[in-house]
Amino acid sequence: MSLPIILDKSTFQSLGHDELIQLHRYYIINVTPLLVSEILGDLSKEEVENKKLPKEVVISLANKIFPSNTYVNTNYKKLLELSLLGNKIELNNRPFLEASKSINTGKKQGLVFEETEDEKSIRRWKDGNFNSIDEIMSWFWRTTSKDEEVVQLFKNKMEQFSLIKLEKKLGDNLENLKALRDILFIELNKPEKQQQYLSLVIDYFELDYNLAAQIFYRWETEKNNSISNFAPYAFYCISIAAMYYVGINNKLFSERKTNLLDLEYLYYTPCCRVFSSNDKFLIFLFELINPKNVFFINSNSLKGDLNSFHKYQIETGEINDRPPIKDTETYRIWDKVFDLKLSDFLKAHPKSQEELRKEFEEILNAAETGKQGAFDGEPDFVTKNTYMRPTDPCVCGSGKQLKECCLLKENEN
Repeated sequence: MSLPIILDKSTFQSLGHDELIQLHRYYIINVTPLLVSEILGDLSKEEVENKKLPKEVVISLANKIFPSNTYVNTNYKKLLELSLLGNKIELNNRPFLEASKSINTGKKQGLVFEETEDEKSIRRWKDGNFNSIDEIMSWFWRTTSKDEEVVQLFKNKMEQFSLIKLEKKLGDNLENLKALRDILFIELNKPEKQQQYLSLVIDYFELDYNLAAQIFYRWETEKNNSISNFAPYAFYCISIAAMYYVGINNKLFSERKTNLLDLEYLYYTPCCRVFSSNDKFLIFLFELINPKNVFFINSNSLKGDLNSFHKYQIETGEINDRPPIKDTETYRIWDKVFDLKLSDFLKAHPKSQEELRKEFEEILNAAETGKQGAFDGEPDFVTKNTYMRPTDPCVCGSGKQLKECCLLKENEN
């Protein structure tokens, strides 16, 4: 069992090697394309005397992304397109990946995933292998993030929400923001303005012209009157952006340029069960948006939990398959999601090693040679091809390098 977690860069950078080992034991790491871009963006930073070279910084950060139990999510713009075109996308609090194969043997049905382009790039960066495209993308990212006009352009696009104001300020900032949020959602759901806001979605997220024509054709032919029903994910994303605008228009959020980039982290929250940040802006906005079935854990709490688990492992020599310390936020979240008392009962009646081995072999065989075909409902299995270097942390969670742990044992056998 594991819980999908999304870390923003502030949390990601704060975690050391031992903490990351524990993180991968109790969480599935959903790496957002935004985090990948932010890591690469450091490649074009100016060199500073007596500090790591930008290239060394990127190598160090890339090596903090372990291949085991880690997935790079599909870009949110692709999810927007799928949502607006009426494709069935289930964002049920786990990483959204695009399968390379759909298997339906009649007895078993499953999905097969391959290494993504982002994952291939991260693997190169770990070894200090950067190409000209990396350098161009890094420069473009850093230039865009410093663009002085970006906030004004954002405000111009969102100006239609400029009348959303409070007649009288309430208590603290959060209370005022919650009151504004309620007004905003009434506005976003007005039947007479749905087509106007659909146009805003297409304009704000800069969707392709041909795609826009298909979206409006679907809107007209299906006679929709609610974006939240027509494209739930698109409605979710535009509500986040609009909430930020309403906040700055009421002087409750700052106009820091990086805030617009950070909004993207929240676009991915339907693809996780836990979100972690140390950024006050993101923490405020997360509470306002309140993503369905997503828990929040701040960076310091998460770091403290992982440190406690590491010390426990050192002191006892035990590697646990669930958080070993009850007085931690991670344990409390696990208990709410998994009901650990019930899990204890199920654990007392486990399958035998032989049953597990046979089931595993059947899954691998189906993934490699099984008949391809579509199916409805949940898959019986999911496989993902992942490439590991001998120097990567071992999949068993020991904290040792693969070549010094399970790979060594395999070679000895």
